[in-house]
Amino acid sequence: MTPDKPFLPQGAALIAPPSWRRVAGSLAFAFVMTLLPWPGEWRWLVPDFTLMALLYWHIHAPQHTPMGVAFGLGLLTDATRGALFGQHAVAYALTAYLALFLRRRLENFSAPARAVQLAPLFLFKELAILLFGLIFVKQTTDWRYLAAGIVAALLWLPLAMLLDRLAGRPWQINTPSSDPRK
Repeated sequence: MTPDKPFLPQGAALIAPPSWRRVAGSLAFAFVMTLLPWPGEWRWLVPDFTLMALLYWHIHAPQHTPMGVAFGLGLLTDATRGALFGQHAVAYALTAYLALFLRRRLENFSAPARAVQLAPLFLFKELAILLFGLIFVKQTTDWRYLAAGIVAALLWLPLAMLLDRLAGRPWQINTPSSDPRK
């Protein structure tokens, strides 16, 4: 950080959309975080970082993350986890569609309220994965995996702050429309 270049962009640079490289890099990093070998006894609490980053970019920069990206990342997740091919792809695509559907509404909420609004989407994805497993694979399911959706909602604020910083957007906990004094 130099004195002539501020840490946060200002003016016209503030409203510039994030670059493709930043979006792709953050999605790749989230994908790697999802694939880390988490301890077995805590595996059911690990949120889907790929979906969290995907939903962030679907809300804040939908022009950089079309539905095909969600489907492709889902197929990659299925291939790397050895899961039923297409279950994560369909779950990611449906969840991303719902996020795009709610995008304008989500922009009017403060960051904590946005996390509460996104919690059902995270739970929907976990439930869809469990139901696909029950219907097509006939496997016994551990319903504790639904807790990962709640953990994802709790981790939404730090992730949004990190990705806002990466995108060059100012991060504030309250939006102007959520200020009760106005």
